[in-house]
Amino acid sequence: MRVHAIRLEGASIDQDTRLRQYIVQQEGQPLGRVQVRKSIQNLFGTGRFADIRAEAEPTADGQVDLVFVTDENFFVGRITVDGIPRRGPSESQLINSTKLDLGELFVQEKLPLAMDYILRVLRDQGFYVATVTADQERHPEVQQVDLKFHIVPHARARVGQVTFQGDAGYTPEQLIAISQLHTGDEVTSGKAQRALERVRKKYSKQERLEADVALLKSEYRPESNRVDYTFSVQRGPSVDLHVEGASLSQRKLKKYVPIYEENAVDDDLLNEGRRNIRDYFQTNGYFDVNVDFKQVPAGADHRHVEYIIEKGERHKLSDLVIDGNKYFSEELIRERMLLQPKGWLLSHGRFSQSMLTRDVQSITELYHANGFQQVNVTTQVQDDYEGERGRMRVSIRIIEGTQTLVSSLKLTGNYAVSESTLRDLLTTTEGQPFSDFNLATDRDSIVNYYFNHGFPDVGFEADSQPANGDATRMNVTYSLREGQPVFVDHVVITGLRYTKPYVVARELEVHDGAPLSQSDMLETQRRLYDLGIFNQVDLAVQNPEGAAREKNVLLQLTEARRWTFNYGIGLEIATGSDPGATNTVQGRTGVSPLFSFDATRINFLGRNHTLIFKSRLGRLQQRGLFIYQAPRFFDSENLKLTFTTFYSDTRDVRTFTAQRLEGSVQLEEKLSKITTLLYRLTYRRVKVDPRTLVLDPTQIPLLSKPVRIGMPSFSYIRDKRDDPLDSHKGTYTTFDIGVAGRFLGSEASFTRFLVQNSTYHAFRKNWVFARSTKVGILAPSRSTDLIPLPERFYAGGSNTLRGFAINQAGPRDPETGFPLGGNAMFVNNFELRTPTIPLPFVENNLSGVIFHDMGNVFDTTGNMWHGLFRSQQPDKEQCKLLTLTATCDLNYVSQAVGGGIRYKTPIGPVRFDLGYNLNPPLFPIRREARSDTLTRFNFFFSIGQTF
Repeated sequence: MRVHAIRLEGASIDQDTRLRQYIVQQEGQPLGRVQVRKSIQNLFGTGRFADIRAEAEPTADGQVDLVFVTDENFFVGRITVDGIPRRGPSESQLINSTKLDLGELFVQEKLPLAMDYILRVLRDQGFYVATVTADQERHPEVQQVDLKFHIVPHARARVGQVTFQGDAGYTPEQLIAISQLHTGDEVTSGKAQRALERVRKKYSKQERLEADVALLKSEYRPESNRVDYTFSVQRGPSVDLHVEGASLSQRKLKKYVPIYEENAVDDDLLNEGRRNIRDYFQTNGYFDVNVDFKQVPAGADHRHVEYIIEKGERHKLSDLVIDGNKYFSEELIRERMLLQPKGWLLSHGRFSQSMLTRDVQSITELYHANGFQQVNVTTQVQDDYEGERGRMRVSIRIIEGTQTLVSSLKLTGNYAVSESTLRDLLTTTEGQPFSDFNLATDRDSIVNYYFNHGFPDVGFEADSQPANGDATRMNVTYSLREGQPVFVDHVVITGLRYTKPYVVARELEVHDGAPLSQSDMLETQRRLYDLGIFNQVDLAVQNPEGAAREKNVLLQLTEARRWTFNYGIGLEIATGSDPGATNTVQGRTGVSPLFSFDATRINFLGRNHTLIFKSRLGRLQQRGLFIYQAPRFFDSENLKLTFTTFYSDTRDVRTFTAQRLEGSVQLEEKLSKITTLLYRLTYRRVKVDPRTLVLDPTQIPLLSKPVRIGMPSFSYIRDKRDDPLDSHKGTYTTFDIGVAGRFLGSEASFTRFLVQNSTYHAFRKNWVFARSTKVGILAPSRSTDLIPLPERFYAGGSNTLRGFAINQAGPRDPETGFPLGGNAMFVNNFELRTPTIPLPFVENNLSGVIFHDMGNVFDTTGNMWHGLFRSQQPDKEQCKLLTLTATCDLNYVSQAVGGGIRYKTPIGPVRFDLGYNLNPPLFPIRREARSDTLTRFNFFFSIGQTF
């Protein structure tokens, strides 16, 4: 009989079309048992079906209709949990405990197990009478089942009877007080474990490092909803650890001897401590140190461990010589070494036998990775070199041997990908060095390429044989088994509650019908996390074990909390900043409390827009700021629109307090990874409080007049730094120009120009030379126009000129001596940043800085160009004259030198700088009938590098 038609029952229409490719039996052909069996096997292999049976239905013309009746499998989809008790486990903990993975085959028998796992987590948290039920929501169109677990926690159990057994050395009442585990306490996760740790810590403080404290059993009593605990406590002997022959603090001893960390004493741990102590003394110049230990019996309740140290003479590693290297430069080899000769930061150098061994291994691996399979690295350590006592010379001799090269490279089995495409991925090519490292690298490159182009089952084998018996020339063969390509059937998105679907859709790199790509899935996950509106982004392939050629990709999202509130309190400390010193020209070292409150609303309207409110309250500044951010303006990934409005009452300099109300709109355009353009329109109204103006009284009405400024501006930013928080290499350039014009309703008319360029150069081993140059110009539209005080340039402080206190550079009021700001500014900073300096307590987190700052604020642009060629203040004697006709010229380049320290933190370095002004200005104070000179020393404490 011939087959008239073939149908699949139980499969959706679109699946019916795709599933026909697995059916061997063809319409119009004779019905064959083998073909039907093979068809059923193929359909089962897709993983989509739980049961398949074939039925033959006769037709009127003597043929048959072949019907495959299917029962579809379902796969795990979204899992949610409700009814989670307060101070209980998190939802993610409970979901993970079910051991049901997104996209895996759902088996009904696993559901009771999943509920039992949830109950175990709840019992661990004290909810012994909790109940768990589960609902299933099936989605046949995508063969997915969503699971909803419902928890009824009931009352949390409490601690019942607490019993201690064994030789504890304490009464039960004392142990209860030490463990802080009291009858009637609520049972929470880890409560018993924390009680154990407290008891162990108590014994550890008594040097009883072998104390054995364990939980024997915990027994739940349902009639009272209480849990009884029974502990075993054996205090063990006290351990006395001493050092003979050298001075080593107890803190360091506990750091290097791991018996304190492991709470145990055995030969392995003591030997590890011996090696650590040896390395410590060797890194401090005692290269011949000998360390041994012995255990001295001291009674049944006491053990005495003694480390015997023979330090020997202190040495200096003055010479580190590398010889025989022809293929690699000495500089490249030294970069990979731990040994360091003496220098400014390491007065004795850095040497230990273990370091030398690791360096030999590192050099050997470097040569092996570049084809030198027979390389031999030997060392020679010479003490009292050239007759100088304590001087050490380390020689590293490299015998490179013959380099093994690739003679030929052959690829086989690549049918879907061209050979030229694969060769572009490879490190191993004809004529290049041969190494196992390169073979492994090539394997990863090829396999990842196939994974990312829809071939999840690709196989790779590498074979290498000497060419014509020559061991220095290798024939390499890469054999591939591509397997069947897999494509994306549908992308199934779940978990959206507030977020608009298009917000997620535009971030997807995985699309229907495209090859199933691992890199596209990871990129999608990264892009969605970068939005900042999801706590969790899970991607998985549905039916991962099946052989189907089209598979669904499941995207499960957990939205983040939309509201965030932050509170803060801190201090501002710097020279010249005390807002209470209103009658002191230079100010004095000030400490101002600082309070902050911030509120952020993310995912506003479900569009990934953000509302931000920030406030600061201190003696120098009171500010409120509101920001509305709309990324992907006009649906462009490179455009971001920001509306900003704020009010501030700020003591900008010691001369005045300004009240500023400002609103702006900014469009940010990301041209590339390193280039950004900013287009801004800003309106602000600035009012100077006349009561705070410390100026010539005749100028107060003019300078305290409220001013409205309307300014369109443009900024160009090019950022090639490796790390914006702590740069080591690269460049950073900004160009900003703005025009305040009366055509926009501005009451002052001027052009503002500001450009900054910073460069960072790394050299030797983690040294950095950094430079920053900043030039600013304010150009009034008319010579008679006056630039309002708050719009002028000011300099001085931790981020500009550290030879001045905050905003103390530049022109000054001759009557009162207070700074006025200027229409031009030039600032140049040089910094030499040291590598980290290993020190006790701070470890490798501390580094130093030596800096030179030069520049000033000038009253006009013309005076800036002239002043740049002046290294000293001109006509100082004129500044001592107090007559109305006398003029004091402050247009020159001020210079300062200094140093600072940086402490590395996750949010950037914390820094302290001390600056010394080499040529501070002299200026008159007519009101007090005297002249004054700015202080030479200034210090600053802040976060982040200077530039």
